Amino acid sequence: LAPDDAWKCPYCKQLQQGMVKMSLWTLPDILILHLKRFRQVGERRNKLTTFVHFPLAGLDMTPHMVNRNNGPHQAPLQPGWKNCRRPDLAPPDFLYDLYAVCNHHGGMHGGHYTAFCRNSVDGQWYSYDDSTVEPIPEAEVCTRGAYILFYQKRSTIPPWSASSSATGSTSSSTSDHWLVRLNGGSSSGSVVSGVPSPALLEPTYAPESPELPVFGDEPNRGVE
Repeated sequence: LAPDDAWKCPYCKQLQQGMVKMSLWTLPDILILHLKRFRQVGERRNKLTTFVHFPLAGLDMTPHMVNRNNGPHQAPLQPGWKNCRRPDLAPPDFLYDLYAVCNHHGGMHGGHYTAFCRNSVDGQWYSYDDSTVEPIPEAEVCTRGAYILFYQKRSTIPPWSASSSATGSTSSSTSDHWLVRLNGGSSSGSVVSGVPSPALLEPTYAPESPELPVFGDEPNRGVE
């Protein structure tokens, strides 16, 4: 707080330059983080292409939680998403794993949206661009185009999900998967034509679309 907006300490009765802090009391099962990608400069809004290195696994929200035990205050989260503690020591209810990213390409006058999603059964990341789907390496999920991040609380991930194990493999049956349950509980048939369930896990490939410029304003292109 600036000097002209100082806070009066109830103990020393003096005006102090404090810091306003917001802490969370509870956390949702699905945590959606919207990155600031546009900035107002005068009458113009500029696209921000800052690279944000967000964690794909083990996002620890502990430093942002209210201290309910009235004990020593926890150390604040350092800049750049660096956790102050080891993720494996954090309470499971405070740990999140990334499962999807919405990317924005282009500028204010024209743009395009793509998505990266992690398959909950095989643990593989896939890139979705209109009708094109293709696997991508995990190392390529963090890009300058990341716009909205989707995290799931680790304690709510079902046992059939590949995300539930550190190795990325599932030891339990996939019969609880939503796609199987949508078919009335049968683990051997497709929801459409009775195709064996492994066929459900194969991505559908469409003809490749031409490469799109990732950044920069495109005034002649309609917003998509």
